[in-house]
Amino acid sequence: MATEFAVYISAAPELDPECELLGQRLARLVQSVRWSIKRTPASGEYANPDLEALAQSQFYLILLGRDIVAPMGVEFRAAQSHEIPVFAYRSTQWASTPAASVFAHQSGLAWREYATPQQFVQDFERRLIQRLVEGTPGYGLFVEDLQELARRLREMEKPEEEETASESRRGAGRGGIILPSEPA
Repeated sequence: MATEFAVYISAAPELDPECELLGQRLARLVQSVRWSIKRTPASGEYANPDLEALAQSQFYLILLGRDIVAPMGVEFRAAQSHEIPVFAYRSTQWASTPAASVFAHQSGLAWREYATPQQFVQDFERRLIQRLVEGTPGYGLFVEDLQELARRLREMEKPEEEETASESRRGAGRGGIILPSEPA
């Protein structure tokens, strides 16, 4: 049986590009892992957050852009109450509203700032890999998976050339399921 991980993302619709890239990156991270991604309901959905899915997640990601939107605060508090590991990122593309600035300050989180979606996804991948490797055997990854993650981490630490090719969006920004690849 494949290992399964769930990531819950609190993000405003303006951060769809980041969520798209994240889904693509997770699909390539560990081929034997099934990823589930849930996200803050879109502004037109008029839905409550999926707090049950959040409670069952192994990781919580909060992306702060121009402003904090409902129900991100509720999701953040729920993640805290369930003691889910939090990854907090803040975009520097826009000036923050006073509400976003106050939330960021009062949250007590160590926010990681980024300028582009590519910078975000690279940093998140590095931090997630470190968490997965440090958390083993608690995360239940196979030795082969850990070796692949360690190799990827070493590869990421090499000086990188600027990425000139943009990654195309393919509809995973609102959440989804990433299935493990079939063994060869």
